Amino acid sequence: MGTPLVDALRDIMAQKQVSFHMPGHKGGRLFPPPFSGCMAAMDTTEIPGLDNLQAPEGVIKQAEELAAEAFQSDACFFLVNGSTSGIHIMMMSAFQPGDEVLLPRNCHKSVWGGLVLSGAVPVYLLPKYDEEYGWATHVTPEIVQQAVRKHPDARGMILTNPNYYGMCPRMKEIRRILNGHHMQMLVDEAHGAHLIFHPGLPPSAAECGADFWVQSAHKTLPALTQSAYLQVRLAGRDSAEGPSRTAVLPRVEQVSRMLQSTSPSYLLMASLDWARDYMAEQGKAALDRLLGNLEWTRAELRDLGIETMENYRRPEILGMDPTRLVLDLSDLGRTGYEGEQMLREAGVQVEMSDAHRVVLITTVADEKADFEKLVRACRSLSAHPRKTGRKGNSLSISREIPEQMLSPKETFGKSKEYVPLKRANGRICGGLVGAYPPGIPRFCPGERVDAAGIEELLETEERGGHLFGLIGKDRIPVLR
Repeated sequence: MGTPLVDALRDIMAQKQVSFHMPGHKGGRLFPPPFSGCMAAMDTTEIPGLDNLQAPEGVIKQAEELAAEAFQSDACFFLVNGSTSGIHIMMMSAFQPGDEVLLPRNCHKSVWGGLVLSGAVPVYLLPKYDEEYGWATHVTPEIVQQAVRKHPDARGMILTNPNYYGMCPRMKEIRRILNGHHMQMLVDEAHGAHLIFHPGLPPSAAECGADFWVQSAHKTLPALTQSAYLQVRLAGRDSAEGPSRTAVLPRVEQVSRMLQSTSPSYLLMASLDWARDYMAEQGKAALDRLLGNLEWTRAELRDLGIETMENYRRPEILGMDPTRLVLDLSDLGRTGYEGEQMLREAGVQVEMSDAHRVVLITTVADEKADFEKLVRACRSLSAHPRKTGRKGNSLSISREIPEQMLSPKETFGKSKEYVPLKRANGRICGGLVGAYPPGIPRFCPGERVDAAGIEELLETEERGGHLFGLIGKDRIPVLR
């Protein structure tokens, strides 16, 4: 019979690659011996003394309260189904069926699941697009201002802080605009759980007045995969639209019980407790060390002719998260896909690549030796540069909002069939279809598929990207 997954994991471990990808604990380096040495024994259930995540009253509640204090929220909920479940919970808690929600087009695909579950109706906003670098950035405050004037009854907005590349939006300005129209601000802070712990980093959702925000502890903190936090702010709710102060926590608790496992992993919850304690006590000093190592690394890479993007600026971006290492290989004449492969062969595994860049997730668990190995590996990228210049700047995210025929929830309940992508022009999309990276939908449920989008997806796939949302190799869900 065999154990193919176990065998594959053993093979990966035997390669001893440097990990510049999630999870942020980087092989459990920072876990204390009582935790890392007893994981199997700590994989237990709701026996006396260990509380119950579905109705916490004891140690889980105490751990959540400590996390709320550390992350500057009024209430924190432990999540064992990742930030995806947190996004679904906060959307179902904040919105009612038929509520309009302002939604940048480059939100994570889990947000569309939240639209189906909550019944909210999206008002799509186009983020700015950088033609030179070939990527979407963020929506501007001006775009948000126009949207709230056009949709004054919208109940809120969802923002991402930061995005996969480390770009942070101008959340404080957007918060002020939303306040003027009594709208809630929900933040997908999956990649930003570390921001609150260092004054030299961009501001967190907490510091920008978010009503709800979700953080993937396993991405940038020393926590196990699937562990995340949902944070809630209660202050000011009784003077704004959306659930009142007295109603919001019971609503979140109810939805959390619906969407999370009734057999939650104590290992995941323990890692959430540990990660919070480590960052609260040592996070500032650990981030100081990380930022120092990154400063050295970027200087070394610049000498190799590799653009590290730390000085990237756009009006719609507040700043770049300096802990996210983005290497643009265009000046070397290489694609990001090629760079990822070459680095892997040199013993360095990155988080992702796109047509121009490789993206590395760095955390407080990374050591100076890891960065030294990265620099050595990057010498192979710069040793034989090709003809410079970008090979086109296409991106599989629409520059114009596709025609929306039905809401995501309406589309979810319709009968579907699967047709070849090349023959789907004019049909109504039945699911989320896009390219990874960056994992942003090109077509959303209920939108009319167009020829330009089909061409962009196929081009991205041809250049090394991977399409998601298809059945088999090339069949797209469409309404019958």
